[in-house]
Amino acid sequence: MKPRLDPRTWSLGSKIGATLVIAALLPMAIISVAATRAGQNAVEKAELANAQGSALVGASSVSEYLDGVSRRAEQFGTASDVIDFITDPESNSAPSFGAAKSSPDVRDILVLNDKATVISGFPEASVGDTYPEVSWFTEALAGKTAVGEVKPDSNSGRFVFTVASPARRPGQAVVGVVSIGVSSEDVLFALSQSPLIPGGQALLVDKGRIVAARDHLYQGRTLKEVGLGSLLSAIKKSPKGTIAKVDLPGRGAQVVAWATTTTGTTAIIVEPRDVFLDSINRLARNARLAMIALAILAVAGAITIARRLSKPVSALTAAAQALEADEAPDAAQLEKLGRSRDDIGLLTRVFMRMAEQVAIREKKLREQVRAMRVEIDHSKRAESVEALTESDFFKDLQTRAGDMRQKMKEDLTGTATTADNSEVSDGATKEEA
Repeated sequence: MKPRLDPRTWSLGSKIGATLVIAALLPMAIISVAATRAGQNAVEKAELANAQGSALVGASSVSEYLDGVSRRAEQFGTASDVIDFITDPESNSAPSFGAAKSSPDVRDILVLNDKATVISGFPEASVGDTYPEVSWFTEALAGKTAVGEVKPDSNSGRFVFTVASPARRPGQAVVGVVSIGVSSEDVLFALSQSPLIPGGQALLVDKGRIVAARDHLYQGRTLKEVGLGSLLSAIKKSPKGTIAKVDLPGRGAQVVAWATTTTGTTAIIVEPRDVFLDSINRLARNARLAMIALAILAVAGAITIARRLSKPVSALTAAAQALEADEAPDAAQLEKLGRSRDDIGLLTRVFMRMAEQVAIREKKLREQVRAMRVEIDHSKRAESVEALTESDFFKDLQTRAGDMRQKMKEDLTGTATTADNSEVSDGATKEEA
């Protein structure tokens, strides 16, 4: 049996059910889609805020670590043995720096005079080197603690962060500079304090070059080389921010967040978008499942309501079809429906009266038809007789019958005369005898 796709051919129950389903599901679908999108947007904002928070944590950890290095440099810069040695290196012994030499994060400690020449420090091979044009030296000699430009170490290939502090007694002029160099590995340890989702990556960037990264394949490369060139302009515009989608070669779509440290470097968090959107996709899946469950309930409810609403109409339809087929409708069902005080009850009572009147009229019509048939039969019989008597054949028969009757009369008359004559002759003979 082929499905009836034309709504005009559907039963009333089907039409009511379809209307109820549409009326229930359409606004439900619109509300569900709107709510899901709003939820996705809210979750996405929250996840972006989390990524931004991770970047801020990383930037803050790096800043705190370098601030700690700055405080150590300032301690050395105000130490009496350091200032005495800078002031009169011939009369004073070189500072030993104590336990600082054995600190795992310290790569070098340098003491420079005001001519930018290293006069003491470790490794001892650095003594005699000069740094006249280096920014951290000029800033420190001007009386300001400074973090210099991050540069690669020619021996290890790792990047070195240099923190410099002016050497001077409190309230006196700067006599030199003390610098402490730390490896990018130690800065990376501070950067790693930022929480990451599975597959996430933390980067520290200085002037467009990655100087520290959890994945060492990134270290030393520029942002353009790893596919994050679009971040350069964004970082220049704002010290912190997020980008919801960046296509990274070999890694696919990524979510990026960044925050600038107090030293001018930038902490960047890169997270896989599919993992980032997992909670959002889970929300969407749950919303779809809820929508399907509600749709099933709506369809079931619509079918139930449609059946209840269409059942009286179906009963009236069956009664009308019974009348059409010259059969008696279900009187008990109609009587039950007629007790209702709604429109269906009124319609049923009107239908019952109409059916009763139709039955009475039909009975009268049948009696009239029967009477008319009898009259028609008599009329046809009279017409047939009249037609027969008026026919030439009947007239000929009448003529022939009349002739036959006349002849029989004549024959009878002649016979009677002969008998009379015989009786007279016999009488006369008897008299003569």
